[in-house]
Amino acid sequence: MPIELILSPLLRPVVLAKSLLFSPHRRASRYIPHIVDLDEAKCSRYAIRRRFGTGSKIFDVYDTKAEGSGPIGPTEQSKSLFWFDRSRAVKGAYKMFSSEIRATGPNGEDEPCATLRAGLRSNVLLIRAPDVPAAELGWHIISHRVDALDAYRMFTLADGATYQWTTKGKFLEKVQNLGEKESEIRERIGQVVPAAGAGFDLIVDESKIPREMALASALCSYIDHWNTTLDVGGIYYARQRSHIRWKRD
Repeated sequence: MPIELILSPLLRPVVLAKSLLFSPHRRASRYIPHIVDLDEAKCSRYAIRRRFGTGSKIFDVYDTKAEGSGPIGPTEQSKSLFWFDRSRAVKGAYKMFSSEIRATGPNGEDEPCATLRAGLRSNVLLIRAPDVPAAELGWHIISHRVDALDAYRMFTLADGATYQWTTKGKFLEKVQNLGEKESEIRERIGQVVPAAGAGFDLIVDESKIPREMALASALCSYIDHWNTTLDVGGIYYARQRSHIRWKRD
């Protein structure tokens, strides 16, 4: 049984309280940052889909621009680049496996290239990846932030830059001069496009961020950040199916 089912009655009041604490900061942080739009011509596109028959336990990642692939991936599940396998005990915890790293365990089992945990304290642990700089390996804590414009999930990488996933538009932004109001520059380097209940597509400029980090952090937001009307705590207080979104929601 996922531990979230046990903790939900206790953590729902915490989620509501944290959401209410966002309100004063929203009113006190009105400014217009400079935004650099996403150049999709330079981007890769990945389809992240729930594996048939597993519910939300396994997500496969497909390169939609690979040879023989369609707009939602190839016809064979075996051609996935990565897959996320959910923990049995923790609903928001996943291990990320790569098709390029197989049977490397002591008993010939597959070993993860990353792990992630979504929730009130989200994080991503990059363990190993062929194309990721060694300096990026390790823990990446994903924090929460709000301003008058939006709510965000933020993390930093070894280059010292701050990256954030937005709620509106679901953009991945590389932020310079964070918090310096009109001097703040937000360069959009990725975006998530929801695919109803099947998963989502990730558009990302891989020259700006390692794809493993983009994929893992996007999944964190997908199952927690964007899964609630409160901007926080979607694991414990998920959007109800009966909730009807207004056009301006």
